[in-house]
Amino acid sequence: MVTSPDQSRIDRYRSQSLRLLENAVSELRAGRWTRSEEMLWGSLTLAVKGAALSRGDSVEDDQSVRAYAHQLGSDLRDRRVREAFEQLGNLSVALERARESRRRVEGVFRSLDDISGAVERLWDLVENNLAPQETAE
Repeated sequence: MVTSPDQSRIDRYRSQSLRLLENAVSELRAGRWTRSEEMLWGSLTLAVKGAALSRGDSVEDDQSVRAYAHQLGSDLRDRRVREAFEQLGNLSVALERARESRRRVEGVFRSLDDISGAVERLWDLVENNLAPQETAE
């Protein structure tokens, strides 16, 4: 069951996560790739923490956040969630290749689509986890 303080944290995480995701896309399109990557890490991490809280779990350090995302993605049978941190970890290599050759930029945007999809899927999961509790009140 999600307590009121947890609900407040989830709401705060969602707001920050979605804002970071939006800013990351803008930064990437503007060519500020390093800033974009940092914002994507933050967005995804907050989405995983929100999903965990909505399920009554808590994850704090980077390693447990990654492990939770991988397990959750496996449980959901959602490759984007399961592999999101791995893709994000490989994003810097893809970004470096894109800097060297403009022809490889589409790979960066494919990764961005997958990572964005994982963040959106996680927030959909949070909504689904919280919906029965809201109607029961």
